[in-house]
Amino acid sequence: MSIEKILTLSIIGTILLTFGFLSNNPTSLPTAAFSQQNSGSSSAVIITPGAADEGNFEPFAPNAINVMPGSTVSWTNEDSTEHTITANEGGSGGAPSLFDSGPIPPEMVWDNTFDSPGTFGYHCVIHPWMTGRVMVG
Repeated sequence: MSIEKILTLSIIGTILLTFGFLSNNPTSLPTAAFSQQNSGSSSAVIITPGAADEGNFEPFAPNAINVMPGSTVSWTNEDSTEHTITANEGGSGGAPSLFDSGPIPPEMVWDNTFDSPGTFGYHCVIHPWMTGRVMVG
């Protein structure tokens, strides 16, 4: 790989990590975590129309996504109701979930950066039958 490609990927990674940090910064205003357009992150998941219907077999498309460490995943809510992206497991020592979007309004996007390898299951707190996973590594 050429030095130009490595530098370009490094700059893009830094930008994505910065956006991910800002979107998850607890001191930000609640609406600051959402945008109306995909921020250009590396991977995208759609919250599908009708996702809240228990009979919907694909509330998240794709349902499982593979990314490299340091990647940002963007969830776009294309449904007509709010949804959350909430980690199935909490943080260490009884801490809150590893990630939690809070309610994502329709037509909005929420980003999260995954720095550590592993498999991260998630669900919608409002509609707990909606599940998906991010595999990092």
